[in-house]
Amino acid sequence: MNNEEVKPIIVPTYAEEKKEKRKLFKFFIGRKKKAKKPVKKEYVLRKTPTLLPFLDITDDYILLKNDAYMDILQITPKDLQSLTDDELNRHLLLEARTYRSYTPGYKIIALNFPSNTERQQQYWLRKKERATNSLLLRFIERKLFELRFLEQERPNREFFLFLYASSVPLLEDAKNQLIRGMRQSFSLQTLSIEKRQDVLFLLNNQNSKL
Repeated sequence: MNNEEVKPIIVPTYAEEKKEKRKLFKFFIGRKKKAKKPVKKEYVLRKTPTLLPFLDITDDYILLKNDAYMDILQITPKDLQSLTDDELNRHLLLEARTYRSYTPGYKIIALNFPSNTERQQQYWLRKKERATNSLLLRFIERKLFELRFLEQERPNREFFLFLYASSVPLLEDAKNQLIRGMRQSFSLQTLSIEKRQDVLFLLNNQNSKL
């Protein structure tokens, strides 16, 4: 006769069995929800494309929605404090005469752009590579710190002239007229596509940084 102890078979009660089934059900439902969770897409306001008037940008003009054309020129600033009274009056009179003779629409806009000290930083980095004196190294590190601080905290105030016309030839005539008229006062510079994109970005996102 076998004396091996016979283990009793424990049958779970109805309540315990029901509890286990609920746990399994929740587990599988949770896995299904995780699997079917859609990838969150970037949300873009529907009003944004309708509010902005720009359709295309080229080397020569910016196309607007109302079949009009515009361009952006940069005004070269001058140190007015260093000019004499006669020179200052001459500059202002020349600019006023140009604007009086210019009939198409225009806007003058001022924006803050981050300072670009990359060239100066490259100069001091080359000096640092050749420096052996500890005092000179400390001086160079200080210069680099100042230049990086200027880039982050001290923006440049830049001024731009927005021109508008109903066709590309009229826009070119307007640009040439203003560039000639302001050559002796506050000269104008044409901008690259990248610079014009930066101007439009800052103009429409005034709380953002480049």
